[in-house]
Amino acid sequence: MMYFLILFCLALGLIGVFLLTIPESSFIFARKYFRMNVFQYGVGVFSILLAVAFYLGAATSKLPSAIEIFALFSLMGGVITLVLPNTDFNELISWELRIMSPYGRAVGVVYLLIGAGLAYTVL
Repeated sequence: MMYFLILFCLALGLIGVFLLTIPESSFIFARKYFRMNVFQYGVGVFSILLAVAFYLGAATSKLPSAIEIFALFSLMGGVITLVLPNTDFNELISWELRIMSPYGRAVGVVYLLIGAGLAYTVL
């Protein structure tokens, strides 16, 4: 499970680097693929698996209660994503992309900080 969590932290860091270097291309990719039904259900299942991994890895981390809270939020997000109707999910994704597009580089910095913070607590 720890390797899965480390890969997740690296993925967050990689997303942050992409958003810092080529923010508009990242948002073009998101507009093209994030509205697909497969993406919605994939994210829901991935969030639930991530919650299980964080919960199981919390005991060996530096901040176990923070990791358990993160697991709880990931679980709630996964369940909500799976329960949402496709039209509502697409509207939510469209709204988020419209709001976040001008701030791509700032969002990239946030992704890097979250990935680094999670990597610090997990390692």
